[in-house]
Amino acid sequence: MKILCKCIVLSMLVVNFMTFNSLIADEVYLNNGDRITGEIVNMNGGKLVIKTSYADDIGVKWTEIANLKTDKEITLLLSDETLIHGNPQGIEQGKIKFNTSKIAEPVSVSMVDIVSVNPPKEPPVKIMARANLGLTFTSGNTEKDTTHFDGEFSARTEKNRYTAGGALNRSEDNGIKSESNSLGYLKYDHFLSEKWFAYANSLFEKDRFKDLSLRSVLGVGIGHQFFETPETNLSLESGLNYVSDDYIVAPDNSYSSGRWAVNYDKFFYNKAFQLFHFHEGFVSLEDSDDMFIKSRTGIRVPLYESFNATLQYNIDWEKSPSPGREKTDKALMFTLGYQFGN
Repeated sequence: MKILCKCIVLSMLVVNFMTFNSLIADEVYLNNGDRITGEIVNMNGGKLVIKTSYADDIGVKWTEIANLKTDKEITLLLSDETLIHGNPQGIEQGKIKFNTSKIAEPVSVSMVDIVSVNPPKEPPVKIMARANLGLTFTSGNTEKDTTHFDGEFSARTEKNRYTAGGALNRSEDNGIKSESNSLGYLKYDHFLSEKWFAYANSLFEKDRFKDLSLRSVLGVGIGHQFFETPETNLSLESGLNYVSDDYIVAPDNSYSSGRWAVNYDKFFYNKAFQLFHFHEGFVSLEDSDDMFIKSRTGIRVPLYESFNATLQYNIDWEKSPSPGREKTDKALMFTLGYQFGN
């Protein structure tokens, strides 16, 4: 009798355990009426992944999901970069109802606006680096050598962004130097909110053929980051700077200035190519004739893994250049480069 009671109790425990497991399992309902039970893992690239005990992980197209149920909290990433963390309450008319701790009433989110479910956590520091090199060697009736190099490194944390970069140009025509210039820059951004940041910037430039022994620029300002994603970046900046121009021949000059800048890049057609544009201007607060602008515009095409080719057009303009020098320097260049980042 005791053995029979033990068997009955054990059977009840097994049944209860199996029933409990079925109750806590996530449920995903498809448009064709099928139901998948398991654990919702994530959704990236348009596929929802469900971990099951009876098969390998199952991937289901997000557009085929009719409803889902889970007692666990999940995180949704929307197309506008908004993150929502909470518990889903089902799907009705193409919208998923969501309970969050921050809002008393359930939130309805359109399924088409959801980019990811349980997106991977971003690393504490995101590193981006690139380097481009362009070389031209001509011999025969014309002896001309041209070298161009530019590079940039940035490190981004939740609240801070550090940027360092530079460029170098050298050219000889029949043994005579026709171009010799270089520049370097450092910048620090501190994010006051998700979009607004305060910054400190510096720029150092030398150009023998512009009579510029050294131009030093130091300043601070405020910026707004409209977009910051792997596909699209756009920021606008304005601030105050101090400019010091040391010339080779002309008298030296220094002044306080206002600064504005636009920094934009965007991938198109599934990252087939990237369009970028950087524009930076300085105008004296003491004499409007002391004004200069730098513009970098181009197209970057991925080639293989992290290698790319770049076609770039540079414009450097000064309102009052050193005597005998042109106001505008233009350059069209083709370079090969390497870029990596997380």
